[in-house]
Amino acid sequence: MEPPDSASRVFCSRILNMVDADDVNAIIQAQKNMLDRFEKTNEMLLNFNNLSSARLQQMSERFLHHTRTLVEMKRDLDSIFRRIRTLKGKLARQHPEAFSHIPEASLLEDEDEDPIPPSTTTTIATSEQSTGSCDTSPDLVSPPPSPDFEDLSHVRPISPVVNGRSEWDDEGMPGE
Repeated sequence: MEPPDSASRVFCSRILNMVDADDVNAIIQAQKNMLDRFEKTNEMLLNFNNLSSARLQQMSERFLHHTRTLVEMKRDLDSIFRRIRTLKGKLARQHPEAFSHIPEASLLEDEDEDPIPPSTTTTIATSEQSTGSCDTSPDLVSPPPSPDFEDLSHVRPISPVVNGRSEWDDEGMPGE
């Protein structure tokens, strides 16, 4: 004779009878489909990360190259402006009458302006030194002018006015 069913066995058997085996199989199949989709998505994300990493490396190299170019251009422009200020000073000493109508403040104004604070310049130079050196030789070839470049070689330069008259008023451009 069989032992009488305990209350827990009766409860478990009734719960098991409530769940349909087809529903359980459908749930298992849905979970397998979701697992496949997640695996495919994970693989696509890994491919995307690999491609992004390669692209980031390329762009970092290009960015570093452009940064070096900009630093070199700034250095070249600083040198050019320093030379222009030197030439202005020499001309002002040699021809003080031509510069008499220009206030002293405007001559010195160019020297005081420095759009990049020294700390930034130092930081850029330091980072450049750590990554490599740039060729700063003065015999670099200038790039060709851009399409919007306006050629002003045919325009008469502005001459300084002394005593209300320009030196080119009557005789045209000097040397003509």
